[in-house]
Amino acid sequence: MPPIAWQACGLRDALTDAGYEVISYAARGVAPSDAPPPPYTIEQMAGDAAGLLDALDVRDAALVGYSLGSFTVELLARTRPDLARCAVLVAGAGPVTPLLSAVLAMEAELITTVGHIPDTAAAFQTLMTGLAPTPLRDDEGLVSQWVQMLGYQRQMWTSKDGENGQSTAACSWLHDEHRMAALRNITIPVLVASFEHDVLFPPRTGRIAAEALPHGEFTVVRGAAHAGVMTHPGETIEAVIGFLSRT
Repeated sequence: MPPIAWQACGLRDALTDAGYEVISYAARGVAPSDAPPPPYTIEQMAGDAAGLLDALDVRDAALVGYSLGSFTVELLARTRPDLARCAVLVAGAGPVTPLLSAVLAMEAELITTVGHIPDTAAAFQTLMTGLAPTPLRDDEGLVSQWVQMLGYQRQMWTSKDGENGQSTAACSWLHDEHRMAALRNITIPVLVASFEHDVLFPPRTGRIAAEALPHGEFTVVRGAAHAGVMTHPGETIEAVIGFLSRT
């Protein structure tokens, strides 16, 4: 998620109002950062984040990641515990479901055959997974707003290489057969936050991840789908800050 999205959903300001210093950054491939040639790996992306924190001499940070960003946070929490005192994984933890596997296969085939994920395909995927079933079906005004907003989705990427690279990173991370077992090696407190109607990372898989963590907590944001950070910002912010305040 680009840095401006953290501002738009209100989490950045809510954290600063609560007394936290906030660092947000554009991961490789996301404008205005560079987009090296793909493929990327989550190990590389976690290395980028660790390099930033090392350069800023930050230790004992509270790491918060959403969707693919939570993959980076999960790996950082496991491999660089010196950087973090706790972590929050939003809509990105747990085993792969058949639906998520199908989405990953679709993205991989599009990249192989077309060279990138077409804008209309990316927008449709975000729309169908990002909104909860009832508003997606019945709220034509909301759906129209999202269709218009998603028309600018391409602008978040530095280039097609960036989008392709992040897709390949997500695919390889999620298909790592050792990923779930490695959760037991994370020793810091971790909140796994799921969205009730998220079809990519549903609550049942988030709960599995939380139970595998030595110091895991689990919460569900009711009424939200995968884009709950944007559609249910207040509830998401409450969950994040509530966890940080008690860890």
